Amino acid sequence: MAIDTYARCPGGTGKKIKFCCSDLVGDLEQLDRLIEGDQITAALDQVQRLQAKYPGRACLMSARTKLELGTKRFAEAAASSQAFLEAFPENPLALGQAAITDALAGRMQEAAIRFDKARSAAVAIAQEGNNGEDSSSEELVRIAATLVQAAAQLGQVGFAQGVVDWLTEGGLASDEERRILASFVGSSGIPPALRTKMPFAELSADTPWRVEFDKAIENARHWRLAQALTTFRSLKGAAATSQELFTNIAVLCEMLALPMEAAEAWLTLAKLPGISADEAVEATGRAIALESVAHPERSPLIRFRSRIAPLSLPLGEDGSAALELLEDKLRHDPRCEVASFDRSAWVSRNAAPPRSAWRIYEVPQDQASLPRLLASLLLFGRQTDREPEAVLQGFGPDVEVAVPLAEGLLGCSFAAAEAEAPGMPGVTPTNWLLGTQLKTPLPETEPAAPEAGQPALFDTLVHQQRDGVARRFVAHWPDTPLPELLGKTPRQAVADAEGRRRVEAIVTEGEAMSRRSEIMAAWASLREPLGLPAAARIDNQEPLGTLPPMRWHRIDMAAVPIDQLRGLFLTALDAGFELAAERAAESLATRSDATSEDRWEALGFLVERAESSVRRLELIAQLRAIAKELGANDGMLDVAELRVRMQRGDGAEATRLLEHLQREHGRDQQVFQALAEVLMEAGVDLGGMAARGGAPAGNAQGGGAGLGLPSAPPQPGKLWTPGGEPAAGGGGEKKLWTPG
Repeated sequence: MAIDTYARCPGGTGKKIKFCCSDLVGDLEQLDRLIEGDQITAALDQVQRLQAKYPGRACLMSARTKLELGTKRFAEAAASSQAFLEAFPENPLALGQAAITDALAGRMQEAAIRFDKARSAAVAIAQEGNNGEDSSSEELVRIAATLVQAAAQLGQVGFAQGVVDWLTEGGLASDEERRILASFVGSSGIPPALRTKMPFAELSADTPWRVEFDKAIENARHWRLAQALTTFRSLKGAAATSQELFTNIAVLCEMLALPMEAAEAWLTLAKLPGISADEAVEATGRAIALESVAHPERSPLIRFRSRIAPLSLPLGEDGSAALELLEDKLRHDPRCEVASFDRSAWVSRNAAPPRSAWRIYEVPQDQASLPRLLASLLLFGRQTDREPEAVLQGFGPDVEVAVPLAEGLLGCSFAAAEAEAPGMPGVTPTNWLLGTQLKTPLPETEPAAPEAGQPALFDTLVHQQRDGVARRFVAHWPDTPLPELLGKTPRQAVADAEGRRRVEAIVTEGEAMSRRSEIMAAWASLREPLGLPAAARIDNQEPLGTLPPMRWHRIDMAAVPIDQLRGLFLTALDAGFELAAERAAESLATRSDATSEDRWEALGFLVERAESSVRRLELIAQLRAIAKELGANDGMLDVAELRVRMQRGDGAEATRLLEHLQREHGRDQQVFQALAEVLMEAGVDLGGMAARGGAPAGNAQGGGAGLGLPSAPPQPGKLWTPGGEPAAGGGGEKKLWTPG
């Protein structure tokens, strides 16, 4: 491809090739041909030879860094980038490539500052060379895309979303590329408190420092973020009680990957006079999330631990017999249960698999509680290079409870707990409590099929387990030290104003984000014993434009206009605010001004969220009526009902549905695949059914399923923009976009 000598230098100098590197035109054309032919290694060799002949050329230094990044030679790329930046400290590509190498090394703050400088340098060059027109090179856009992905993966939501906004505002990159980047940000596991995009705050009244404030706002809106932050910081003394000032400092710090400074600004904002209680709690919740971004491993975390005990067994066959006796003892003890494990996974990593694996339970003292899973117990027989031993594995507090139980059963002594090993997985105490696993008692004989409209054994067992988890959570959480409370327990933290706001922020988030009614109710029930106010109902007819998502579940949905309600449901669902989505869906399903399509979407979500088989069947029946009205294919409804019938043990109804599916939807590939998933979940041998001619006939050329139930709610975690459309993201293949 011929190079236009009047085009800009590809090294980011801002000069035209004719006046910058005209002697390299032929070499640059050859380099382009190698890259277009995907001969990246040859291109890198060519650049290195040219650099030896023409040292200090920006175009060659930029190309070398780009090629080294593209071939994942990150150490070499970092060295080349540093040399490029030292030679051309104001070059936007040198700054941008240095930002990438910083990001790849996990230095997101340095990456954000350098990219901010790169953006400003690109604008300055464009204004100087194009009579004030702002433009950015294609390469800087590619750099921006890589930084978005790196920032999203490291939890720097503000920086990632800010770069996407810059691309969108400037019309840079294609619509599809921006959509993919937005999807990366939205699917990166954004903490709930950070899912609201906070706008810059304008002053509502004149002040002695308004000129400086307005100048900083102008810099921020023109993406000179570091300059804006410097000005806002300088106003802290004069405007120590300004909500607008600390809001803007916090927002800018998020966009510049400075999570701790952002957290401090939000905490300061929460203490200012004139701020509402809801705003103070939400600012505190945002600060807690940013503290976790800055220090993801902050204590106290519940760590996964292992304890080992040697087994005193005789040699030879007597040892094997003794181990069998131990296993038989475990098999008959109510605190133990055989656990399956994949032997091939051990063999594939050249490790000797255990002889057997067991689950160890804590048997409760009262009859109303269920046994709680404590740890896994692995028994290893004697190996050529290893004596017989027992290994207890689980989260630290649970393993400590399991140790005396296992020692009494096995007649061994477990070694003292070792110092906490780095890199061991850990969870927050809150998630540890919410992740409690309880063992529900199964009937000795197969129960009869439940009567229509009555709960099945499946419902009873699920309710017992979920209710047990919720009750244990309420009993233990108030007195559990939490990292979000800087090591204090909730009961201790509520003694002071900031601690109280922290506790309320955690409880509010727990209510808004809970997917199960028992856990939502558990969070709500914590308010009274901790002295927190009950969450008040809110009357707001335009919540999408005026109300933060953390309050949506408190809205009187019946008073919300249908257009707002429809948007609220879709946006809450997309952003992961489960309780608000459920309450909006319940309102949509019963509103006389809702369309059939509205009710179809709402009921489909409610089916997924329903917590009893009786309720699911009621909702599916309502969906069938709407399907007739819409002329929609009801095959996926048949599959959804079949899943419920099999869970309930309704054999006759399940058989009827199977025959109906085979007869009416046997050529519908989507329905067939969904049916196969349901049958596999139930443990049905599809291969055996097919061999006997009993499986539904699948036809890859069959018609589409038409309008079907959503198989699962969208992945939560999207950003919500005040006054905007439902959050972007989701769908499509996402690829890591690295320059090269």
